[in-house]
Amino acid sequence: MTVNNTLRGATAAICIVFGAGTASAAVIDLGFVLDGSGSVSSYDFDSATAALSAALSQIPTSGDNEYRVAVTSYGYSSYTVVPPTVVTAANIASIQSTVLTAYKDDGGTDTAGAITYITDLFLDDGLGDTTLINITTDGSPNSQSLTENAALTANTAGVDGISLEAVGSGVSSPYALSNMARIAGLGTSGDADAGVIAADLDSLPNATDTGFVIPVADFDAYGAAIEAKIGQVIDDTGGDTGVVPLPAAMPMLLAGLGVFGFVRRRQTAG
Repeated sequence: MTVNNTLRGATAAICIVFGAGTASAAVIDLGFVLDGSGSVSSYDFDSATAALSAALSQIPTSGDNEYRVAVTSYGYSSYTVVPPTVVTAANIASIQSTVLTAYKDDGGTDTAGAITYITDLFLDDGLGDTTLINITTDGSPNSQSLTENAALTANTAGVDGISLEAVGSGVSSPYALSNMARIAGLGTSGDADAGVIAADLDSLPNATDTGFVIPVADFDAYGAAIEAKIGQVIDDTGGDTGVVPLPAAMPMLLAGLGVFGFVRRRQTAG
């Protein structure tokens, strides 16, 4: 085999490897549920919507993944703030502005109904490759058992992860946090005992693998929590840079091309 033929073969191999390593865009569903029940003050609710709106700026608008966002709120019942929408450079500012229009519905804390509501939104639109639900609440649900059932039903329907921010003193006790972790565990892996309480914002679990709850002191501290959560989810779903990693065989192929180039230069010099 001549050097030219070998080089052509190596180049073709590189093209094959790159072609095999290129995957179609994955759709990542991110659902955000805001507690607007009677126990949440208007000030705190507005703080939560402002914090979520700001944190959404981290969502990539280009790259190999598409991020589809939905935002709902609940109290007496659930309603849609932002329907499932693929985030783009052209619409992200509009999505953020729409989040600010959310209103308090007051009433009880029907977290079970809220989980079912946002799950149905994504099911009606067709689930993405990964579907994650984030719930922000300042109180225990009206019914723990119904909420656990709703989380398990969501997971069975195709939801990949449920995680929560437990905000304020009303959900700060070990008992309340443990119950929240159970909801997260059922919504992520179908196992109530698999849910965990996050230790700190710098070491959050992978929301696609582990259901978890973040204890948050108050709504003034919520901004840092939701910013860290969204940032971690983007990293864990491959949306941090949009750069496709080199296939594993690429270093060997590039090294081989270097050798062929050296041989070619030697032949020319000879």
